[in-house]
Amino acid sequence: MDDIPWNESVLFELNDRQDVVTVSSSMEAADLLLNKWPKKRGPSYKLAVMTCLASFRGKQPPELVQQDLIAAAIEAHIYVKPRSISI
Repeated sequence: MDDIPWNESVLFELNDRQDVVTVSSSMEAADLLLNKWPKKRGPSYKLAVMTCLASFRGKQPPELVQQDLIAAAIEAHIYVKPRSISI
């Protein structure tokens, strides 16, 4: 299982913007989803988890993980801000 860095990291503000998390890879996305996510877990959350697992098996590209993670954050009312990084 290779953790491929994303072309662009994404900043998430959790707990009423008290906790800021920057995600730059599918592994970091999985950590956020499984360990730091708020209790609100709807269909987009479940899809993001499944996409992460599929990406670790080489079945989904990292860009789809990022897209599904952002959708899950919007569903959970988590503030999302893209942040460009250089690789």
